[in-house]
Amino acid sequence: MLKITYFGHTSFRLDSKDMSVLLNPGIWDGKPVVPDDCDVRVIVATNHFDDAIGNATAIASKSKAWILGNEQTIEKAKSQGGKPWLLHILRPEEVYQIPGLKLVPYSLQRADPKSGEKSQNLGLYLEMSGMKVAYLGDTVVRGAFGKIEADVMIVPVGDGEVFAVKDAVSLCIDAKPRIGIPIRWTAPEQSAKFRKYLEQFASGTVAILMEPKQVLEIQWAAGNEFRYKVS
Repeated sequence: MLKITYFGHTSFRLDSKDMSVLLNPGIWDGKPVVPDDCDVRVIVATNHFDDAIGNATAIASKSKAWILGNEQTIEKAKSQGGKPWLLHILRPEEVYQIPGLKLVPYSLQRADPKSGEKSQNLGLYLEMSGMKVAYLGDTVVRGAFGKIEADVMIVPVGDGEVFAVKDAVSLCIDAKPRIGIPIRWTAPEQSAKFRKYLEQFASGTVAILMEPKQVLEIQWAAGNEFRYKVS
């Protein structure tokens, strides 16, 4: 079984029996989305901006967690006092694997929130507890994710910096995940349209709109039956 806890914005925690991974513990409106005392083994930030890396170094300091990210992200973590032995650079399409986790990063792009200039954002493909999760972070680029086989696809939906609703739905139609989760949306109608269009046009994909603190549990029952529950 894999448990996926949503903290809000783009922040998630993935928990299996042997592993815990925190994705994008960002700072939004000056406040951290994830508390400093969150106990995890691995933290992954998809880019170096505050809404992704957030308070990762504070969390890592308390839990002795690894921080993973691209070169800019790791330099940012160092400048914030991150312990060098807990930092690891992810390079596109190079597999990172430890017991309980297999992770493949892919190079995507995002716009600088202030200047609008393009910079690297890592899309993540994670395998934990026999489940496959595709996580795109902040991007308008699908890259390899239109062809990746995933049980869950977490895709940003919104305006300008991330996918328009129709493009996020198109990605899910092509990738055919069992579950599609929209993130980063700024208006309720964006997530509502995502669910509506996914139900209409993406056969076999269920749209789940998660609220902060909700937990999605996914598992293979009897070896071949995919089951999910939101609580």
